[in-house]
Amino acid sequence: MNDTEPLTQGEHTRGERKDLAASMSLLTQLLTNPLDLGYTHYEEAAGPLKIWHKVLVVVFSVALGLASVAAVSALRIASKHDVTEDLREQALSRQEAVETLQSDVSALSARAHRSSHLDASAQLPPALALANSLDARQGPGLIVTLKDSEIATQKGTPAQVRDIDLNVVVNALWSAGAEAIAINDIRIGPGTFIRQAGSVILINITPIHSPYTIAAIGEANPLSVALVKGSTGDFLSSASSVNGIEVTSAANSSVRVPALDLRLTRAAQAFDTTEGE
Repeated sequence: MNDTEPLTQGEHTRGERKDLAASMSLLTQLLTNPLDLGYTHYEEAAGPLKIWHKVLVVVFSVALGLASVAAVSALRIASKHDVTEDLREQALSRQEAVETLQSDVSALSARAHRSSHLDASAQLPPALALANSLDARQGPGLIVTLKDSEIATQKGTPAQVRDIDLNVVVNALWSAGAEAIAINDIRIGPGTFIRQAGSVILINITPIHSPYTIAAIGEANPLSVALVKGSTGDFLSSASSVNGIEVTSAANSSVRVPALDLRLTRAAQAFDTTEGE
């Protein structure tokens, strides 16, 4: 048979089967172990990893981890410190501003209060200004102190000073010739009311608490006698013995009472809605 002669049908079929078997074997090997040959080739080329290489890798990894932790901690501490300092500075500045405004308000209130009293007292004769409690006074007089009983302080029982007790003492001092009276440094004048609001006593709208110090300017002997004789003496003696209220009085050569806290009022006026039409 010559080389140029064509293959017979049987020989052509055997060649196709051989080629198909070889192709399937290669595909199976690639799908089953696709990287084994590459890894084997790399290990053979690189050789085993030396010990000092491993040590360097470990040291580098540890150093990198420590550096990362230190950097993160430094950033957190710096950020927290900055925020805290900023908030502290803002709080201090706001506090200084509030204190400045409060001092301004106090100064303006004192100036308005002083000017109102000066204007009111300047427009009235001295006797009338004294009768209306518009000027501060200082002179000899009597100091009367009413104090809640110890039982009322410890257990909250009704054995405490009431508004009627203060009213009785103030009326007795007025009737005995007191020129000026103040309770806990609050001047008592025409229209001043003393009333009970629960467990608190109010002078007008200002609450006061035990001990109640009543300062009266006048002759000490008549003032002290007025508190122990007649119905006033019986009332205070009963309050002291039954309720346990402590009532004491002492003469003083220099009693000072402030001026009445005058509140100026203004009349409201109706708004004229026809002006804009």
